[in-house]
Amino acid sequence: MRLHFVLPQLEPYYGMERAAVLVMRGLARHGVEVSATVLSRGVPHGLDDLNVDTLDLGSRLTRLVEAVPPLRRRLRSLPPDVEVVASGLWGSVPVGAALAGSSRTFIAWEHSLLPERMRADRRVRMLARASGFGALRPRLVVAVSDGVARTVRNLHSGSRVVTIPNPVPTAPFVPPRPVADPARVRLVTTGALRPLKNHLCAIDALAELPTAYHLTLAGDGEERTLLETRARERGLADRVTFLGRIPDVRGLLADADLLVHPSLAETFGFSLVEAAEVGLPVAAMPVSAVDEMVPDLVPGVLTTAPTSTALAEAIRHLTGVGRPGPVEFEKAWHARSVAFDPARISRQWVEAVRR
Repeated sequence: MRLHFVLPQLEPYYGMERAAVLVMRGLARHGVEVSATVLSRGVPHGLDDLNVDTLDLGSRLTRLVEAVPPLRRRLRSLPPDVEVVASGLWGSVPVGAALAGSSRTFIAWEHSLLPERMRADRRVRMLARASGFGALRPRLVVAVSDGVARTVRNLHSGSRVVTIPNPVPTAPFVPPRPVADPARVRLVTTGALRPLKNHLCAIDALAELPTAYHLTLAGDGEERTLLETRARERGLADRVTFLGRIPDVRGLLADADLLVHPSLAETFGFSLVEAAEVGLPVAAMPVSAVDEMVPDLVPGVLTTAPTSTALAEAIRHLTGVGRPGPVEFEKAWHARSVAFDPARISRQWVEAVRR
């Protein structure tokens, strides 16, 4: 079996970029010949074991059109037995256009096609509709969550869809710890500061909590000024810390008392797994993909409603009598070890492609 992945980007090397590399390396260990083309930016250091080339396009939406001619040349030069795998809508749309008129089909590897994302992002709605017509339609969709799989089936009835989660190498078990200092409860959020991540809700929730609670935001983005203003307006300037983008959040999570995850849409939930791996519970919104993680794979709770009041209640619960203990964390650790096992996921990919 030979697979050629088309990836929107590999830099910055975050959640889905890491997932792509893990999938490709897992397939290679399973005897699959793997290669890839990256549409935008370069290839990070440390990937010399993989055959990856780049079109070096910009990151604007226009790259979906700009990528078609070079992709057409690249993909049509592949041997006929090589199967093309397009990652996400930003890969599937240009790949489908590049292959139009040829006899070659492709597989769509879909991460973020969820109702919440479509409601919030006009570009996603547009690309989702385009991906279901004519030559753009893949022969198989590999969805990283059941929520994504349901959305694809609802949009394009008759599509062949399988759910295969992203691989996550098993980390050593880390037991949870109690709140270190009830006089200063340390809450943390991680992720880009943009509307869909819903950090305003976290700040509003903080305003409903006692003054012992403090919030640290790791990440940067278009909403930073808005969030800083909201914190000042609500009298929280001394209880909110903005760290900006940091290369590794593991140490931050290990020192915190709770991960607050107010996101209104999630691709897979790598940040949730990162928290669980260091023994940190999670308070999250009841949205697709996240509801497949919490609490069975990631100890914590989903809020009863997508509101700041409900989030504040969940935070109180998890920093008080409802805090998960070692039994819950060990059970979730075993479940993740099975669900996200790279070898198991590689076998699932091979089985799905061969059908």
